[in-house]
Amino acid sequence: MFIFQQVTLALVFLANKYSGSGCDYLGGQLVVASAVAVADHYFTPGQTLVISLPNTTVSKTDMKNNASRQIRHLKQSTAGNIVQLIENLTKCLHSLTIWPIVLVHTASKTLKHTETENDNRNDNIYSSYILVNTHYKALQDQMVNNLRRQVQELETLPVWNSRAKFVILLLTEEMIDARQVAKDALQELWRWQIINAVVLLPTSNTYSNESTVLVYTWFPYQSPSGLCGELRNVIHINSWILNKEGGQFLQNSNLFPEKVPYNLNGCPIRASTFEFYPFVICDKHSGIRTNAPIIDGFEIRLMQSIAECMNMTLLLRIPPGDERGGIQLKNGTWTGLRADIVYGEADIIFASLLRKLEDHLVFDVTVNYFTDRFTWFVARAKSYPRWLGMVRVFDPLTWLVGFLVIILASIFMRFLFSFHTVKHNEVSHSYWKFSLCLSSMWAVFLGEGVPTMPCSLPLRTFFLSMIIYSLAVNTIFQAFFTSYVVNPGLLHQISNVDELVESDLVYAFYYVLDKFLTKDFLQKLKPRVQCEPFKCLDYVATHDNYATFCGRALLAYIVDGLVKQEGKHEIYAFRDDSFQLNSVMLLPKGSHLLDRINVVMAHTVEAGLPNQFLKSILDARKIEAGTLALEDMRDEYCALSLNHLQGSFFFLLIGLALSLVRFLFELLMCSK
Repeated sequence: MFIFQQVTLALVFLANKYSGSGCDYLGGQLVVASAVAVADHYFTPGQTLVISLPNTTVSKTDMKNNASRQIRHLKQSTAGNIVQLIENLTKCLHSLTIWPIVLVHTASKTLKHTETENDNRNDNIYSSYILVNTHYKALQDQMVNNLRRQVQELETLPVWNSRAKFVILLLTEEMIDARQVAKDALQELWRWQIINAVVLLPTSNTYSNESTVLVYTWFPYQSPSGLCGELRNVIHINSWILNKEGGQFLQNSNLFPEKVPYNLNGCPIRASTFEFYPFVICDKHSGIRTNAPIIDGFEIRLMQSIAECMNMTLLLRIPPGDERGGIQLKNGTWTGLRADIVYGEADIIFASLLRKLEDHLVFDVTVNYFTDRFTWFVARAKSYPRWLGMVRVFDPLTWLVGFLVIILASIFMRFLFSFHTVKHNEVSHSYWKFSLCLSSMWAVFLGEGVPTMPCSLPLRTFFLSMIIYSLAVNTIFQAFFTSYVVNPGLLHQISNVDELVESDLVYAFYYVLDKFLTKDFLQKLKPRVQCEPFKCLDYVATHDNYATFCGRALLAYIVDGLVKQEGKHEIYAFRDDSFQLNSVMLLPKGSHLLDRINVVMAHTVEAGLPNQFLKSILDARKIEAGTLALEDMRDEYCALSLNHLQGSFFFLLIGLALSLVRFLFELLMCSK
């Protein structure tokens, strides 16, 4: 539990003091009875109830001039001092034994705490608040200032919840314009995104023995109370009366109805976004950084569906600058899209923003609507030289065995003659020289004729076996040789993380992804370049020594158009994904639109619309790229050119060169 200076935060245990005493309302403490009745009817049992007390200190001049007036008004409205009222209020609430009660006394100075201290994901979020305050005509602004300090103090608590149920308990004299006081209080709460609130104002009826507490609230999106979040008039939603028979609500109306209706009547919702394919697509011909170029996108369609379902007018905006998500700088200022929320320029932001802890602490985060698979991307390996097409048909060991077979067959033919297996008169004596045997076997291997046909049965049998062997080898060679001539294949491709780390590549990826990688792994990724995902992919498509890490959705959209540019090459994606990350939208902390947006977004995801939006965009992109590819389909089956057959001519030139050297050597020997 956090310790806050100058703040009294304690659980109220009054069982020993008031055990068995029940709850008795002191004379005149009508507003206490009404507050207990509201709590008993509407506060969630078992959830923590917070009672906030005001800091009633005022300036010395105001205290001197208005001391007697304040004391008189307190006696009229509460029949006792504030301490007596608070004791009775806490006594009555505690006697119900329904909620854990926390008492917060507002300090003269509010201490701000860092966002990391407000990680309330595993805490019991406060579900209800009672804010006790005073109001006097002579100090009209004092009530609003006290209320502001109370909310500021409560906001620093780790389990602050602006969506809880708020009861404003105003201790005041009988006034003429109760609506204006209630409006001032609700207007101040609206600054903190608090709309689920009621104001309790005591009044008296001189014509009867009944005492009444007026209950005021407002509806931000329902006329005449509010218009698109602008407070116009407060609504007298109910009254609590106390007579001889006891206390009760005058009407059977709900004090905390749903304040955000399903139909928002065309109210605007300001959305800031940034160009990021395929989530937000802009028209390159119209320029950027304005509303005009936003023409399509997966998230644009999703946001339009949400706005249409809620009957809101979507106002899109691209903020200035080149940073997409934005961060908080050391001086406390914000950049990028997140700055639009912090400084009140937008009601919601989106641009493939990834779910992370820091956003949960500062902003409100929607439910997940898309899961992207993240992996590494490197340059496609270069093709083998075409002249290696002949050599690559067999691996080196197979080539070695093939040549050994020719040599061994030549030696075997020589043995046939030496051991008189063949009669000497069947062939000439010169036929059995080793050089002629070797040339004959080479001719058979190439599918050519031999100078002398074998006559004896042993030679014919051996030649037939060599012909069958050569036919099988040549058939395989010709089939694969044609394939390698058309497609020579690729050199070794980096295809896993182990090979990636051992390589000498430059690693380029967005700084946001650092949070999803371990420190040890990041230390291995050097040299490092930080860049936006699109720019990083452009590096990979331009340079052979770059690698990047991003989502597959981005690559699926831009790969066809990117690699077809002049000077670009193909990009290879690892088959295995490193991890999956969820995309979310961000709203201001405590936004009253979050629940409605989450409901609509959940229904949209369950219907499969986000995946359908993305598929249609990618299909349209492929069709656009395919229209360019159709022109090249006629060239898919083309005549083999010298470029394709350069391997054959390469070995032909080698053979001619060797023949020429041999010929010149023979001439030199003969001349001697």
